[in-house]
Amino acid sequence: MEDRDDKQREFQLKWFDIVMEEYNSLRNESSDALKHQQSIINYGLTAIGVLIAFSANLWGKEKIVESIFVLFIPFMCNLIILIWNGEVRRMSRAGQYIKSIEDKIHNEFIRSANISERSLEWETFLRKPKDRDSDHPETESSRNRVISWTLGLFSFLFKNDKEANNKIKSNYIAIIIMFGGLSILSILLGFGHDLSMFKKGTKVAGQELWLSWLDKNLWWLVIYTFLLLVDFLSFVYHYRYFQKVKK
Repeated sequence: MEDRDDKQREFQLKWFDIVMEEYNSLRNESSDALKHQQSIINYGLTAIGVLIAFSANLWGKEKIVESIFVLFIPFMCNLIILIWNGEVRRMSRAGQYIKSIEDKIHNEFIRSANISERSLEWETFLRKPKDRDSDHPETESSRNRVISWTLGLFSFLFKNDKEANNKIKSNYIAIIIMFGGLSILSILLGFGHDLSMFKKGTKVAGQELWLSWLDKNLWWLVIYTFLLLVDFLSFVYHYRYFQKVKK
């Protein structure tokens, strides 16, 4: 009987060691994914900054500037968001599995040692519903009204996911908006460069300038408008794709 208890105790210790080894491995993977996210943002902003500086030196002189603003910078922004989103989802998957390990260890402690207090609970804590109580209820309710109004305003574009564990962090939204806005602004600068180049080669001004510009560069403007629409839809896709990430 005592030998059987010793073997069971030894098995439990080995089981716990294996589970903790997997837990630590996933913790490292989650940490690596977070570091990769930061590296992607840093390198991406550096590369975009170099392209913008290069284009600024050639502004109004070379047609290639429009290619940089309309094609290269938007493509790079979308590529950065796509790769970054992949690392966010990688971190999320690791966190989801870590939570299942925390539950597994907690249930084993309850069964074997009758210990109800959680020994590991970080990922479980992150997935608890947010406390809606506030020391300043009037300020809190006003803020919630503003958020609800904003989400309602853009509900025709952005899917409103109501899952309790699908909360979007504001700093992540800021990153998507930053690169999405930068890509859209870049294409608008392409329009501006095309107009400035046309203005240099003509003597007309005012409304006649605009009409002449539209007439002479109609197909280019149609292409730029199409790329602007594609870029905006890509931004909406990235945003909705990010909403599926389980926090």
